[in-house]
Amino acid sequence: MFSKGVKYCFSQALLLMFLLHSERWQAQTIPDDNTVAIIRANYLYQFANNNDWPAEQKKGPFVVGIVGNSDVFDIMAAKYSSKPIGSQLLSVIMGNEVNTAQHVHVLFLDRSRKMDITRYVKEFKGKKTLIVTNWEGALAQGAHINFLSIDGSIRFEMNKAGMLESSITPGVKIVQWAIQ
Repeated sequence: MFSKGVKYCFSQALLLMFLLHSERWQAQTIPDDNTVAIIRANYLYQFANNNDWPAEQKKGPFVVGIVGNSDVFDIMAAKYSSKPIGSQLLSVIMGNEVNTAQHVHVLFLDRSRKMDITRYVKEFKGKKTLIVTNWEGALAQGAHINFLSIDGSIRFEMNKAGMLESSITPGVKIVQWAIQ
């Protein structure tokens, strides 16, 4: 009924559809343990891109420091490193490289290192660094933005006054996305 050429084309089309769908199925299977890290990394990029730092902080690389969470670091480095933040290229550094000698625009301090918050808040005071955390009560300890898990979603609260005191102007999107 069908010629050999038609059968061949049909079988090749089926094979191609199968391969395309199998790749999509594989791409959709993100391990559950990395989902939160992916979301946090995305938010950190949005915080970098949608807040405003003083003019003197807009030279050299835009540095995001990650302390205590290698998954967030790996995802940030792989997905966002070298992307532009204004006229600056984003650079991601891990915990032991984070110090006050180099300007850090955004510092993410994971709950596994929450006992260090007092030290980091003190070290980065006046350095125009946005401090982001992920545990209850962190804003009262000096964080500017704190991730929360609400009904299975990652959201964040913010200390707008603390950000302004650190000379970081919250962007309109960030203010709108924050929990009020």
